[in-house]
Amino acid sequence: MFKAIESVKKQYDLTYKVCVITGGAGFLGRQFASAILEMGGLPILIDVDENSLKEATEQISSNENRCHSIVVDITDEEQITSAVGRIKSEFKSIDVLINNAALTKYGCDADPEAFFAEFEHTNDEVWEQGIKINLTTTMLCCKNFGSVMVKQNKGSIINIGSDVGVISPDQTIYQPDGDYNGVPFNTPVFYSVSKAGVIHLTKHLATLWAKYNVRVNSFSPAGVYRDHDPEFVKKLSSRIPMGRMASVNEYKGAIIFLASDASSFMTGHNLIMDGGRTIW
Repeated sequence: MFKAIESVKKQYDLTYKVCVITGGAGFLGRQFASAILEMGGLPILIDVDENSLKEATEQISSNENRCHSIVVDITDEEQITSAVGRIKSEFKSIDVLINNAALTKYGCDADPEAFFAEFEHTNDEVWEQGIKINLTTTMLCCKNFGSVMVKQNKGSIINIGSDVGVISPDQTIYQPDGDYNGVPFNTPVFYSVSKAGVIHLTKHLATLWAKYNVRVNSFSPAGVYRDHDPEFVKKLSSRIPMGRMASVNEYKGAIIFLASDASSFMTGHNLIMDGGRTIW
């Protein structure tokens, strides 16, 4: 019979836990790594961008605590396998995997106009890259890192979904309306579809690996405010019961909860943090 840790503080403790974060050099990846480091864990950032990875590692590390990193193209399964071997060899275990990598306009070969094209003009390259990076690489990382966890008979996998993987995005918030000029971006169809796939992949693996004490959950955040156009923020916020976007660092607690023993009896769950947007 499983015996839960009595102390709440100890439930959230990640001391010596090896936590791998894909897309670790990105905006959310750095925040997740910082939170893990604060709770005593050992974050290992995985990213294809060597310069950003170096910058992120230096930013997150401190004199007492170190953030590790490995340059990996997670669209290449051989590179994933190699990274798994290196991490297992050096750190002996892999306790947490956060599948955070996602395609942005900066990581896409197509130009921004093609990236944000209306559905009727969907670019094949954008669609294929989006599904590959958002969904297929999540599967590949679950497959390779999760296999280690199965052999260990322990582990926590957190797949990053999205609020628009649960509900359809309201495209009107991007379009001109009266005095509002609109914005030069939207939610591309690949993003919604791939994130919905990530959420269901989570459920599939949760039932498959529960007997091995490997928990698989997804975390679906809403947009984080980063100096967006004020009129866009106003429009989006009107669709959110709490009346605002998320703030920087507001998702750290949720990630620690899912990574730690605080969520030891949770698997197959999609934890949504969206200010209530998906309940309308």
